[in-house]
Amino acid sequence: MNPFSTLLSRYLVLGSYLIASAVIGLGYAYMGQYQLLPWPWDDPLSMPVLSIAIWLVVVGVILSVGHSHGLRLWDVIGRRLPQFSWLYLMLLVVSLLMFSMGSFSVVFFIVSLLAPDFAAQMLETDLVLSGADSVYPRLYDALMIFLLVIYAPLMEELVFRGILLQRWGTKWGLRRGVIGSSILFGLLHFNNPVGLTLFGFVMGLLYVRTRSLWVPIICHGLNNLTVVVLDRFAGLGTGENADVVTVAAVQERWWMGLILMAIAAPIIWQFVYRSWPKPTDPIPYLLNNAAAVSGGVD
Repeated sequence: MNPFSTLLSRYLVLGSYLIASAVIGLGYAYMGQYQLLPWPWDDPLSMPVLSIAIWLVVVGVILSVGHSHGLRLWDVIGRRLPQFSWLYLMLLVVSLLMFSMGSFSVVFFIVSLLAPDFAAQMLETDLVLSGADSVYPRLYDALMIFLLVIYAPLMEELVFRGILLQRWGTKWGLRRGVIGSSILFGLLHFNNPVGLTLFGFVMGLLYVRTRSLWVPIICHGLNNLTVVVLDRFAGLGTGENADVVTVAAVQERWWMGLILMAIAAPIIWQFVYRSWPKPTDPIPYLLNNAAAVSGGVD
């Protein structure tokens, strides 16, 4: 039996996220108002703490409801790492990062022409943010690194590839499941929707091809780790000697984004061409479940 045929993940994911955000947000605000928190309610620590709490509840609800539908977590994740070239995966991650950076430059250039004020606001929002304003800067840095490099890849891959891709793949076909889950993933990362949609698309194909959620989780973590290292190395938004990035400066270098996209495109295209599933291909869950049953694994 395929539990994704009855699991209404669209309402489950959206509903649990909205409810968790409202309840946890109100609870956090209440604790802040009555000074029950060990830091001020508007401390930068609020961002990683709330994100970790909300996604923990969302995934907990999804897995609990999924279990009632007969969902087996290990058949979602995959019981072992596949035989795959990790050197090739590193090349693919680097290519995706180059394409993402390039697409951000191009999209930002277009946005800066249409809405310059919004473009300026985008530049003021640092990815990692600065813990200098926190009462516990080291705790903030540690939580942000944990959130971006470990927690977010694990939770997002489980939700978008492990659940949504397979639910929509069951309902509309595997190809549409990959595309739909990738588009939603990109739209929710509104700071770079084009680059992150392609990233989600490749992560979905990696999952379909390897039948192991560990592969996209590791690639997602490596991508985020690289971004964190580049952000810290460049000193964006931190320190007195940090370079000030202006809208005009980014506009002048928009063509460099096209070059980065052109360099990365052949490697990404080759992977997509070789990994694009057939219309009749089953979802990874069914293949993992069949392999477990035939191998006598409970």
